[in-house]
Amino acid sequence: MTSSAEPVEDKLVALASIAAELHSVMGVVWNVSLAGKNAKVISAQAGDKGRGFRPITESIDEISQQAIRGVDEISSEALRLSKISVHEQRSIDAYQRFNSVVKKDADAKYIKTISPAVKKVEDKMRTSMSEFKKSMNHLTLLLETMDQCMLSARAVASVSRIVTSSGQEYRDKLTVVSNDLDKAASYIKQRLSNSYRHLNNVNALRQKGI
Repeated sequence: MTSSAEPVEDKLVALASIAAELHSVMGVVWNVSLAGKNAKVISAQAGDKGRGFRPITESIDEISQQAIRGVDEISSEALRLSKISVHEQRSIDAYQRFNSVVKKDADAKYIKTISPAVKKVEDKMRTSMSEFKKSMNHLTLLLETMDQCMLSARAVASVSRIVTSSGQEYRDKLTVVSNDLDKAASYIKQRLSNSYRHLNNVNALRQKGI
């Protein structure tokens, strides 16, 4: 029979996998930030000739800052969810043990004296379950927001390539920045997709009560 510790490990492994995905993303996010700064420098060097690029370079820089904040927020929430998951499982285990005793010895003389303790454990369990659900929803929202940010990044990269195809000065440099941004956004979206899968695994294990 599966021990009560094993399900916690399964959920924690899934949550740790999200943290691992985000760890690999952070380096790429910083590269996006660097690409944004490089694009702004290139645009400034182009002077009046680079005026048309400036809205794009500003967008790249803004997206990179959003991505950095997003990864930090997702990492923090994933860690918080891990802690809540442990508390939730412990409270469920405690409630089940108390409930088992009550059912087994329902006619015992002093069985009702443990009712306050059972109620306290039950309240704690319900609170943990509610916090877990809220944290899951928040983490899902953060992942969705980050995914939209990366969609915007790919759109900006596409527009940037169109603008730089007009033969203006610094075209090659800005094209490199655009391509780097597109590659980074594509990579991050894949890591986000993996994070969604891990989060769904957590939810599936929880719904099964394991």
